[in-house]
Amino acid sequence: MDFGTGDGAFAYRTAKQRPNNLVIGTDANPDGLWAISQRAARKPSRGGLANLLFGRLSLQDAPGELIHIADAVTVLFPWGTLLQALAIPEAEALRKIAFIGKPGARVRFLFGYGTGKEPRTMRELKLPPLEDPSVLRQLELAYADAGLQVEARYASRKEVSLVESTWAKKLAFSVAARAFVELSGRVGPV
Repeated sequence: MDFGTGDGAFAYRTAKQRPNNLVIGTDANPDGLWAISQRAARKPSRGGLANLLFGRLSLQDAPGELIHIADAVTVLFPWGTLLQALAIPEAEALRKIAFIGKPGARVRFLFGYGTGKEPRTMRELKLPPLEDPSVLRQLELAYADAGLQVEARYASRKEVSLVESTWAKKLAFSVAARAFVELSGRVGPV
């Protein structure tokens, strides 16, 4: 499950690399999924993927019908309220994401921002500065309270550039100063 999938590029590439796995990409705004959904619906000889589904699911409505469905959950380069939920972090929102995964499911959260490029967004969303290393431990503890056993670390621009998503490329090659944080681990027992 790729939650907050944006344009769906990461979900598409993941489904293509793992033809024996069902990949689901969801986003609160499905408008950006139109092109990739059309591509995925084609015949396999023309880039279609039978193991890929897209749907609309906002953080407010999560987990919806998808409770305990996923063996792995990713949230990559979120923006707006989803970024706010991960970076502040908001326990109830994190629990909703955790409930998408089965107990023991792998999770990966990757986000970044910086005071040089997004000071207004940081103020509006009340985002903490990521540059302070104590933020990593605070994130780990807050995620644990929401049932997510994760380790937090800083990710380099090079690591970000290797993520198969449209936003990863844009953020990694931007000249703006940003810190990137990756939290990876598992959904704890229910």
